[in-house]
Amino acid sequence: MEQAVRKIETKESKGIGSMRRLDINLESLINSSPIVIFLCKSTENWPVELMTENILQFGYTVEDFISGKIRYMDIIHPEDIEKVKSEIAGCLEKGCTEITQEYRIFTASGEIRWVEVKVLVRTNEEGKVSHYQGTLYDATQRKKAEESMQRALKKKNELKNVINSSPVFVFLCKPEEGWPVEFVSENITKLGYTQEDFTSRKMLYKDLIHPADRERIRSEVEKFSREGYTECT
Repeated sequence: MEQAVRKIETKESKGIGSMRRLDINLESLINSSPIVIFLCKSTENWPVELMTENILQFGYTVEDFISGKIRYMDIIHPEDIEKVKSEIAGCLEKGCTEITQEYRIFTASGEIRWVEVKVLVRTNEEGKVSHYQGTLYDATQRKKAEESMQRALKKKNELKNVINSSPVFVFLCKPEEGWPVEFVSENITKLGYTQEDFTSRKMLYKDLIHPADRERIRSEVEKFSREGYTECT
């Protein structure tokens, strides 16, 4: 009997040890990940009740929040606070319990970072909102890439508008028989053609050139190409 009891105790102690190791491993996994987990009260400025240690990536400590020295709303960029509040309010009005937001926060050193935040609304026994449970991820690099792409697209559109409002036509042709066209600017319509006329190969670039000039133009381009020139007039 005593041996059986010792075996049970041994199994229980091993089980408890395994659970503790699991808890430690889980905590280590969370704190080594880029995703911060937090739990805030739904009262003014969202006092923090739980914050994972990886908040350190933004220069803060868990104690900064748990002590009440810093509340969650304190780190949100002033220009984004009303947006965050109104989106949460809109979510609650619709009866949804989860929302994903993007906004700017300040690091402890004052640097501005973009974050993607997923918030889960928690209610108490009376069904009233009591807490906001969330995950926070640094989205700064993605936002910068998106902004860079937007700037590039804007410049492209500006250049496109300049070209299309000018008397200059832009072509990109393959160095093949008849010079098949891969791209032509939209303002080709000023000559009565469409882009599709060329990109569909219904027409080749040579078709624009007067028959009496085609051989001369072809010879000149070939000569410039052989001599290493990258452009010719």
